[in-house]
Order: sequence, then structure tokens, then C-alpha cells
Amino acid sequence: MPDDTVGHSGDSVGRAGGIGEGGEAVGAGSIDGHHLLLIGAGPGLGGAVARRFAEGGYRVTLVARSTDGLSKLAGTLADTGADIDTISVDAGDPEGLGARMSALYREEGAPGLIVYNAVMGAPDQLLTSSVAHLQAAYAVDVIGAIVLAQVAAPAMRAAGLGTIIVTGGGFADHPIPALATVSLGKAALRSAATMLGADLEPDGIRVATLTIAGQIVPGTSFDPERIAERYWEIVHSDGPWQAEFRFTGE
Repeated sequence: MPDDTVGHSGDSVGRAGGIGEGGEAVGAGSIDGHHLLLIGAGPGLGGAVARRFAEGGYRVTLVARSTDGLSKLAGTLADTGADIDTISVDAGDPEGLGARMSALYREEGAPGLIVYNAVMGAPDQLLTSSVAHLQAAYAVDVIGAIVLAQVAAPAMRAAGLGTIIVTGGGFADHPIPALATVSLGKAALRSAATMLGADLEPDGIRVATLTIAGQIVPGTSFDPERIAERYWEIVHSDGPWQAEFRFTGE
């Protein structure tokens, strides 16, 4: 499963109509198709995706909760020569995430490519999980991605382009009781991406899930660099777009 965990607070969005509908979140900035926004930027898969796109000529904005972790990751990417920015925000805080992303999408050259890689993947079980824990996990695993789409959609619609890819997992296909919330989250995230794709496709915005059907381990067929290459291939493929792509280690 993806190993780049972002923190949480369990807060909820209370405004009817969503963050991206009318109000302060609607951005007037332009979109840069070669600007990657990576939510859930850590030293594993997130770092590999950031490096692949930085080496491919993209500007990269890294988002995670830990300021120190972001600074360290940005430092490891210095050799790419890419423009690397960082934003410290909790993906499990919909209000905070919406505010920070709204500011970003009011700027010129806002990200035209989003990879949502945040997950709260600690072992847990449904029968022993508190309601607060379940809500916190859902905020990171699912709600954050929806908030981000709400915020980015107006600017992407105005530009007539944009790509959003969410990191899925095999737990959506085969839920594991000992990894309850991540199993629930990946199933719900795939459904959310499918619905967002149907809503946004008429506006020229592509949304998809990349389901990683195995455990991410360096040096194996599920090496982060191999998976990062799959993200690159999907974004730049001339083939038909799909609601779900898969990485099976082949």
C-alpha cells in the first residue's frame, strides 16, 4: 500500500455546496499543465513520483503535514534542477487544506496535474476503532481528495485541462480486517474518483485511480521508482483514458 502517511484532525466541511462552489475557494489563477501538486509527499512512493516528474521537466509542489519532512524531501530533489515548492498542511483537516489549496489555485501557473497520495494506513479493526478514529481516517483517505478536486476544478475548467490521479490500493478489491480503515478508504476513494471523472470529463479534466495491487517495497517488482514510472506513462499516454489504471508489478 502507499507508504506516505499524512496526519489528520478529523474536522469536517460544513458549507453546503462544497469548498469549490462559489465563495473564497474559487480561484482566478491560470493553470500550468507541467506543474505537479503532490499531496502526501513522503520518502517512499511520494518521493519517487516527485523525482520522476521533476526529472521530466515539471515544477513540483509538495504537500504534507511535516515541515521538516518536506524540507528534507525538497533537498533530495535539488539535483533535478526543477522548481520545488512545499506547503505544510494536514490533509485530514478539510478546512485548512481547502484554504491553502484555494490560495494556490488563485495564483498564476497553478498545478495542472494533481496526484493525491495521502493515506492513514495504520493497522486497525472495525470492532475496536473509535468513531473519532474512523472519521479521522476517512478525512485523510477520501475527503481530502474531494476537497482538492472542488478547489482545483474552477481553474481547470477555465483552462480546459487538468489531470487528477488518486493512489488506490488492492485493499479496495480485497479488504483486510486488520487494515480496516485503509480498506474502506481505498474503496471509497476509487468510487469518488470515478464520480469526479464523470463530472469533470466534459470540461476536459481527466480523473483516474491508479490501483497498486501489492505492497510497495524497494528492490521488488513493486519498487517505488517502477510505480512512479507508471504515473508518468499514464499522464503522457496518447491512449484512451480510463477511470482506473492498475499496477500489478509486471
